[in-house]
Amino acid sequence: MKKYLAVAKILFKAQIVYRFDVAMTALATIGVMLFAWILWGAAFSGREAIGGYTFQTMLSYYVISSFISSFEKSNGICFEVSERIRGGTFSKYMTIPANPQLHFLSQSLGASAYYAMFSLISVVFFTLVFGVKISISADPMAILFAFAMVLIGLVFMVCFRFFIGILTFKFQDIGFFIFVQMGLISFLTGTIVPLALLPETILYIMRFLPFAYVIYTPTALITGQINAVDGLVGLLVLSGWMTTMMLINQAVYNRLRMRFDGVGV
Repeated sequence: MKKYLAVAKILFKAQIVYRFDVAMTALATIGVMLFAWILWGAAFSGREAIGGYTFQTMLSYYVISSFISSFEKSNGICFEVSERIRGGTFSKYMTIPANPQLHFLSQSLGASAYYAMFSLISVVFFTLVFGVKISISADPMAILFAFAMVLIGLVFMVCFRFFIGILTFKFQDIGFFIFVQMGLISFLTGTIVPLALLPETILYIMRFLPFAYVIYTPTALITGQINAVDGLVGLLVLSGWMTTMMLINQAVYNRLRMRFDGVGV
């Protein structure tokens, strides 16, 4: 456990080197919230509510969801794992005394912790400048479930992206998988629009999938759009998916790694 904690600490400190990337992420977070402010400002013109959201609750949703999504940096794992497998340098993860999946998980969590600090500054700046009154749930259990869901969601997304990455063992070029899943994930997690605006049939199906519980559900819990009971159900579903994904990854990795001809293996 200590070695994975050390990896997380190293990646946290390493982000200092990437100051421009961190700054751009903070600005992008403000940009998303500004876009939502302009777009939904026009949509709410002459209307009190849309899909159960008022203009202020809609802005609250985008502020919180943008904050969560801004430090979810697991998508880079797809590219890194794929490039290392194709370039032959993935062999180092197969020879060092560490689980590759846990290694990349530690990397991602370390980097996310650093990005979270600057994303929080962006959120505070936006709410003060544009006078957004963020709706916060009065139920402490809902808030607790939301924070737990954010953490488990980060772990799940790392596992999911690691799975996409190790498909390179079999398919060699997974660029198509990477770019397709990027668009789908943005939609399914509720980053683009609140999932509550979707038809009931789609919402029912998504209750059994993990993606809605990564961003939409914790955001809805924090802003008081759903209650703690829904949060507990989501937490259980997401935890089950996270555990399943980790087991699948280990099984697939053990099977596909035999195709790898990296130097030193």
